[in-house]
Amino acid sequence: MIEVERILDIEQYLYGIDTVLFDLDDTLYSEKDYVKSGYCAIAKLFPEIENMEKKLWTVFEKGGKAIDKVLQDEGLRDLNNKQTALHAYRLHTPKIHLYEGVSEMLMRIRASHKTGIITDGRPEGQLAKIKALGLEEMVDEIIITDTLGGIEYRKPCSKAFTIMQNRMRTPYERMVYVGDNISKDFIAPQKLGMRSIWVINKNGLYFES
Repeated sequence: MIEVERILDIEQYLYGIDTVLFDLDDTLYSEKDYVKSGYCAIAKLFPEIENMEKKLWTVFEKGGKAIDKVLQDEGLRDLNNKQTALHAYRLHTPKIHLYEGVSEMLMRIRASHKTGIITDGRPEGQLAKIKALGLEEMVDEIIITDTLGGIEYRKPCSKAFTIMQNRMRTPYERMVYVGDNISKDFIAPQKLGMRSIWVINKNGLYFES
């Protein structure tokens, strides 16, 4: 496995590669920005809670259940309010952006390689991210693993990778997966004979040292 600290550094490791596949969250953009964007959307629905966005983020940073904790602290925790908050978070239009230089990098790679994205998560949320980032215009194929039949198809399940290999018609040994989550991103690619590039994102949501 190749390790890089900047995603822009992956281009020097694509020799002998025909297809480049990417993870989405914390690989191409900051997932923390998505969380903050979601909390902003929730806060707009609860104007009676002062500084709600900040309060949610504070609980989140401490590893707590942000929505439950803030609603409880404010005396507003009930099923309706929780569902309202979750709905706003999951369906909001995210205010996010690709890491600096990523859009240009994707265009350069796509000029000489097939490109794709394999990402886990609720389809509605992932689709909103993809649309906000303009990624449908930057890569050839995108698979949201949950759309294959549920959460059991999330990484490390290999189904999305075998589907992508069939679509790309590229031998596994000439494919590479670029991701940030060392605990799950590379298990399937390595079993299938693909190459792997680990982007060591120390600011990532699930970074493990």
